[in-house]
Amino acid sequence: MKRLTTILILLLLTSVLKAQPWFDIGIKGGIGSSFMYNKQIFDKQTLTHQFKPGYGYGAKLGFNFIQEHQITFDIMQSSFSQGFIYYPEAGLERNREYTIQSRDLLLMYRSNRKGTYFEVGPQWSTVTKVDFSDNNIAFPSTSTPSDIINKSLFSIALGFGGYVFGTDNFGITTGIRLNYTLSDIASDEGRELNFPFLDSAEPDATRNLGVMFVVEMNYDFGYLVSSSCGQRTKLFVF
Repeated sequence: MKRLTTILILLLLTSVLKAQPWFDIGIKGGIGSSFMYNKQIFDKQTLTHQFKPGYGYGAKLGFNFIQEHQITFDIMQSSFSQGFIYYPEAGLERNREYTIQSRDLLLMYRSNRKGTYFEVGPQWSTVTKVDFSDNNIAFPSTSTPSDIINKSLFSIALGFGGYVFGTDNFGITTGIRLNYTLSDIASDEGRELNFPFLDSAEPDATRNLGVMFVVEMNYDFGYLVSSSCGQRTKLFVF
């Protein structure tokens, strides 16, 4: 069994080296919006969603083990907001907004084919700041806005797009990245306050779906074997 495992590892290493693996680094940024989902919002219909802008920026390190397949590690700083319209009493309209800033780590598998790409992977986020506004009304709790949001969030990310233009070792891509939070956004204190309602009802889990248009600039380096062609298909996608 050990001998078979050794042979398989050697075959894998041989195929990787023949495929001319290389590294790339990149910077990226994007803008978009998000949708914070809580079942009570639709059941009670006491809050109405307002779409608010969000953004993200950061850097990427990629390992291309063959031309079509890549593993990337992203470090991002991001912010997303969710606004709500609600009516605490008849004829009185208020606007509530939460803004959550975080530092994100993503480990993505990316498939590159004919100038386009598809990527998927997990995301770990550390919440760094939470802002709350409600028609200049003070936060309705002895807790702070940061206390009602989980400090650590786990999500699944998915993206697609394509190359806009580039050279043999430099390229610019555009694409769409989707992000869905699998963990509850609210902390234990947030659930006690029934986030995002901030009332005494029984809480439901709150999750977020984000959509972002992303621009990425990549530079290839660190070829383990000299490239014989280095060609990359160029394709205008947006």
